[in-house]
Amino acid sequence: MEPTQVKTERSVTLIGKNGQAQGILADLSTESAGVQSPRGAQVGTELELVFEIPTAEYFRELRILGKVTHRHNTSLGAYLKLQFEAISPLQRQYINEFIAYKQRLAELGKKSRRQDYR
Repeated sequence: MEPTQVKTERSVTLIGKNGQAQGILADLSTESAGVQSPRGAQVGTELELVFEIPTAEYFRELRILGKVTHRHNTSLGAYLKLQFEAISPLQRQYINEFIAYKQRLAELGKKSRRQDYR
């Protein structure tokens, strides 16, 4: 079964051996992240992702090592898909809390749109 993935537009810093770049976290699951970056990276490149997400209690900064598994060019630079290499149980919990939060927001949006059309 595929892990649940949510769309987002959060800031992320990508840190590699040759420097770092600011990007946008486009999607997130407990296994991987999609990032819109002004700089590309080759498939197989290891990058550290640093980003902040709201969890059940607080905003949490996460630092997770990932490996680029896919890339394609976009009008804003490159979209990179990174598979997480080492994610702690606590980081996984925080991501699951963020996913649950995004799902609640989506459900509330659906309910309010249904009520608007009554």
